[in-house]
Amino acid sequence: MIESTLEFEHASLEQVLRAFLTLPEGLRPSHCSRGEDEKSDLITDPEKFVVSAINQTPGPYLKNLLCTYDISLAGDKPIICNCFLEVEPMLARQFLIHMAAAQPTFGFACAQEERYQRNRVTTKQGINTIESWVGRDPQKYVPGFYWLTLLSESLAAQHSVPLSAVEKVAQEHIELEGGQHLFRFYERPKDWQTTSDVAALISSLPGVFDVEKVKPQLAAAKNFLDLHPVTKNWK
Repeated sequence: MIESTLEFEHASLEQVLRAFLTLPEGLRPSHCSRGEDEKSDLITDPEKFVVSAINQTPGPYLKNLLCTYDISLAGDKPIICNCFLEVEPMLARQFLIHMAAAQPTFGFACAQEERYQRNRVTTKQGINTIESWVGRDPQKYVPGFYWLTLLSESLAAQHSVPLSAVEKVAQEHIELEGGQHLFRFYERPKDWQTTSDVAALISSLPGVFDVEKVKPQLAAAKNFLDLHPVTKNWK
């Protein structure tokens, strides 16, 4: 399973839906539902579906036999798309290249284990184990670098992240239209465990979230009241 998240700060829901519905065969959603466990309906007319979907909340679930796309809407906040792809790595790469046309602020694709390594922390307090997501807010920093990372020039500039430094570590760098850059750091999603180069790159750039900076603060928290402001500050 390859996980992918795309965050759209400026694109409309209509733009995002049209991007999903024009994905290549194998990635293109064929069904939709209003919730993860609700009955799915066949998308017979993509144009009619887009018109109906942009006037409804919550955001739709789009899916086919191998892919699920959860489109999250929250008022004026950016549109966040959490995607789960049971496809070959090259198709995941094709997915990000295609979705870049809708101008996401940030995006990535990777193995679930790498996602957890970069942005999830576990704290034990007595008999309790507390898991928290951290470092996922592009307004505060670039959330990280992953197997495939889609980085806009605007976000890189906002956090003073030099693209040339990122390119030196990446195995592949594709410049896309609209100031989008796709970086591939390893050959396959599971290869994240075989190199420390990406972790070193992250630690060298102050504008990129580094989970290692959070861990000492978590270790110092004696109870949940101490822990909560730490995870909130590093959201």
